[in-house]
Amino acid sequence: MQPFKEKNKLKTENMYAIVDIAGQQHKVSRKQKIYVHRLKAAEGSQVEFNKVLLVDNEGAVSVGMPFVDGTRVAAKVIAHVKDDKVLVFKKKRRKGYKKLNGHRQYLTELLIHGIFGKGEAVVEVEEKQKVIVNPVEDDTVDGIDENTEEVVEEAPKKKKKAAAPKAKKVKEEVAEEAPAKKKAAPRKKSKE
Repeated sequence: MQPFKEKNKLKTENMYAIVDIAGQQHKVSRKQKIYVHRLKAAEGSQVEFNKVLLVDNEGAVSVGMPFVDGTRVAAKVIAHVKDDKVLVFKKKRRKGYKKLNGHRQYLTELLIHGIFGKGEAVVEVEEKQKVIVNPVEDDTVDGIDENTEEVVEEAPKKKKKAAAPKAKKVKEEVAEEAPAKKKAAPRKKSKE
């Protein structure tokens, strides 16, 4: 039988967790790449997700109510990408109604570093790049409020270019230049 301390320590080999990321639940394990809805974190930054719903540690399952206490998932933002194009086609037969719309979902590619329990240290990262995406209210780690650690690097905003002035057309000048056309007389039908 293992000592009590060994039971509580999380192993990372055959371990997985179900975590809530941007409103969706994902089953994640160490060194796995996943695609989630677009996050505000910059590329290359480290993120942590605190909303862990379930942890399976080689058969020892911990289910949260609603979240597993003190467990978090650390990940790195690899890239911001767009999903494959989805075509939406609507048609009503015999009515002459057809609509074709295309859509590409914005996604973020994440590399999962690991699943960490209470008191376990995450990979050392610079403070500017650390982002807490789903902070749990009234939850502190090492005496530091996680809600205050949220730092997001934003790209500088691009200035909008001024639109080129459009040439104004005067209808009167155009009307004076064009000669008036005479209407052709209707043709008479011949009786044959």
